[in-house]
Amino acid sequence: MPGRAIVDFTGLECYNIGMDERLISAAEETLRRADLLPKGAAVLVALSGGADSVALLFTLLELGKKYKLNVNAAHVEHGLRGEAGLSDAAFCAALCKRLSVPLVIDHANLSGDMDSPGAEAAARDARYALLLARAKEQKADALLLAHHQDDQAETVLQHLLRGSGARGLRGMEAISQRSGVRIIRPFLSLPKQVLVDALSGEAYRSDETNTIPVCQRNRLRLQILPMLTAENPAAVAHIARSAELLKLDEDYLQTQADALLKTCLIDKPPYFCLHRVALRDAPAAIALRALRKFAELGFLRCGASTEERSLSAQDSLRMLELLNAPEYTVINLPGALHAMATRRFIHLTRMEDDAPLQDVPPATPVALKQADAAVAFGDIALRATPFTGGMHPPDGRASVVLTEDQRKAAVLRTPLPGDTIHPFGASGRKPLRRYVTDQKLDPPFRRYLPVLAIDHEVLWAVGIGAAENTRLSKDSAVLFTLQGTVPWHNPMQ
Repeated sequence: MPGRAIVDFTGLECYNIGMDERLISAAEETLRRADLLPKGAAVLVALSGGADSVALLFTLLELGKKYKLNVNAAHVEHGLRGEAGLSDAAFCAALCKRLSVPLVIDHANLSGDMDSPGAEAAARDARYALLLARAKEQKADALLLAHHQDDQAETVLQHLLRGSGARGLRGMEAISQRSGVRIIRPFLSLPKQVLVDALSGEAYRSDETNTIPVCQRNRLRLQILPMLTAENPAAVAHIARSAELLKLDEDYLQTQADALLKTCLIDKPPYFCLHRVALRDAPAAIALRALRKFAELGFLRCGASTEERSLSAQDSLRMLELLNAPEYTVINLPGALHAMATRRFIHLTRMEDDAPLQDVPPATPVALKQADAAVAFGDIALRATPFTGGMHPPDGRASVVLTEDQRKAAVLRTPLPGDTIHPFGASGRKPLRRYVTDQKLDPPFRRYLPVLAIDHEVLWAVGIGAAENTRLSKDSAVLFTLQGTVPWHNPMQ
């Protein structure tokens, strides 16, 4: 605890209380579902000093007698409550000392106080960051948090006010994962009063800022929930139960969406896109979730975490509208990203120059030196075989025939400024950029299009079409066939 003196805190009894069986049962069931029993797991308890976390610590110690749990605790002092915050840290230190529970205390050193704009969010972010870091450092099997039924109701109401869909309205989960750490909330089914009563007079700390409406959560707790409870004494329990039911629905719909996403996602840098028709034909509830997961995967490809980048309800609905939008409709998304609808695909690119989500070095140009070998280029290859009169003629999209002279001079590369092509069967040549536009090649694909060219004369735009000067003749000698796939040549129907 560098820079802070934690004094001994008096007035604490030794650990000799018997915990309410409801707490024991709830924790035991949740830990078992998380596959942490009966193998003597190492758990880290987030200990604020309040009644909830103190009850959680006692409960884990009680379970530890039966399952030999390795129980540690961690406390975060945010720096927003002055001496009161330091006293909470001192209380936790004294409590853990008397209970022989190893404790780590971290100081977030946030500026301002709880009345400062954004203080609640800053404290939450700092708390999670420090607790997750401690859990990783200790190689804990799980980080345990003392959120209860009242907290769940407040969370659901917060998400409702933000316009969240079913995913937000299902509230917090009893078992979840964050930044590689398993998070367990065993008390979500229990009212706060049950936790307080279970302490049987055992000391705990009270945060004075919880009694004043300094933030939205406090206002919900102090003003809104009492009004709802006046209407229905079981309001908190009913809100929490609704969250449980919504979780069942959401989990099923997301499973369906994940299966759909698996069939229509192209995640092969530099390409990151979805087959549009497959989503358009799916039920809207499933397509919406697939699109949201698609966007979140895109954020991850850019290096953001799912905590940093998650689509709002409004952005999710705008993504859904893309499925029936005119070609080349573009919407802006968080993280400076673009979502673009084309005839067959929904693309996700960076706003700046529609660059791919991940930097991909250009494939090195390859000269076609051997007619009897496969020529590798990026993720594809061209197989070269001698062409004879009895062979099936090339289709100009996945295969082409070159003369021996053309083969010796041709290079496989990506497009360059000044490239031209004389399309097969056309009366004259045109710029390659106009040709691929006419062929409706999606803009995100164009810069990575493999072409066979001699200088700036394109003989074959792989997967799109061949040039007139590849027409079969008596001099034809080498058949080149696409090995692998390119998205524009293998559209999902």
